[in-house]
Amino acid sequence: MGHRKWWEDAIIYQIYPRSFRDTDGDGIGDINGILEKLDYIESLGVNTVWINPMILSNQEDNGYDVISYTEVDPLFGSEADGERLIRALKDRGMRIIFDFPLNHTSDQHPWFQEALKGPKNPYRDYYVWTDGKDNRPYPNNWTAAFGGSAWSRELNGNQYYLHLFKQSMPDVNWDHPPLRKEMAEVLKYWIEKGIDGFRLDAFIYIDVDKDLTEHPEETSPGQDLNENGGNIPYYLSEMNESIKEAGEDVLLVGEATSVDAELAQWYTDPENNMVDKIITMQYFPEKEDEKDDAVPGDKQHAPLDLKAFKEVQKAFQAQEDKGGPVLFWTNHDMPRSLHKFASADSEFRDNAAKMMAALLYLQKGIPIIYNGEEIGMKNTAFDDPGNIPDAGVMDFYQEASKAGWDHKKSCVI
Repeated sequence: MGHRKWWEDAIIYQIYPRSFRDTDGDGIGDINGILEKLDYIESLGVNTVWINPMILSNQEDNGYDVISYTEVDPLFGSEADGERLIRALKDRGMRIIFDFPLNHTSDQHPWFQEALKGPKNPYRDYYVWTDGKDNRPYPNNWTAAFGGSAWSRELNGNQYYLHLFKQSMPDVNWDHPPLRKEMAEVLKYWIEKGIDGFRLDAFIYIDVDKDLTEHPEETSPGQDLNENGGNIPYYLSEMNESIKEAGEDVLLVGEATSVDAELAQWYTDPENNMVDKIITMQYFPEKEDEKDDAVPGDKQHAPLDLKAFKEVQKAFQAQEDKGGPVLFWTNHDMPRSLHKFASADSEFRDNAAKMMAALLYLQKGIPIIYNGEEIGMKNTAFDDPGNIPDAGVMDFYQEASKAGWDHKKSCVI
């Protein structure tokens, strides 16, 4: 028998810190709020906590636009508070996973600020740059996930930088060895602090198509042509070898929104030395024919396609993966599952929540319970969509409004 990894027995509780518990009255959750609720969290029977980004950020994308990978954001508490949280979880015999946004930083990150000083700056190659093309406003037709072109021109030069998500979130250049070394050092820093694992945010985009191949469709998301690139195994296996110096059993969970069961098996194959587990959004196929074609589909309500859902679950359950696949109904990137797939009405909420938990979490796998899911929490209602502090939702609403969309109809928030 081989060495049994700790995460094969993990039951994970995900905490989105800014909305979990506020102890200082500023309307934003904080580290002390998590500390106050550790007795409650432990009482749920979980043994692992995954915490969304608490590192220094411009907060344009809720912490995923990183300014510093190793500093706690004062929005959530002090460095000492962060160390107390890690220590408190360790004292209870619990594991802790941090989010690691490795595809991009904030444009306020010191690396990017240095890169803006010109092509000769040593940090220039920490990001993806290219020249413009004659008679074209942008280097190619790639669009960003949050709207507009995936390219922005520097103010004091003639080159463009890539941002697959948002203009203020430039993509880093994993093809550059010094950048890879810096990223490995970040992980080792947190491992030495006591972190047991990392969720690798948007890792499937870190291998950029340097040929800048044009997207064949009129709608041209840059992510389509830059996912699951051939260099990812090299980048990740190199990083794995580096962090083994700091900790042997470090869990790496890759966020891979578009990955199916077959590709997930490839990513998690121990011989490939990439990631241990995959989080994919392919779990939840919807009845697309019940959506309004005039507006983007990802923010609309639609029933779960139960037959397709069964087939997807069957495919993931058939994987030769110790501990099984990651199991989850919802997370910080999704609406509450009760609202989306069942019923949040008071008459049915308890039974619906229990039914959904039984349906998914009694399968083989590692469950991730999103904070509030255990009590059947439902979505927040916004009378004015302008009050929603989420770039993706606002981009959807602005585009949908042009098509005559009524947000009271069925917008998922």
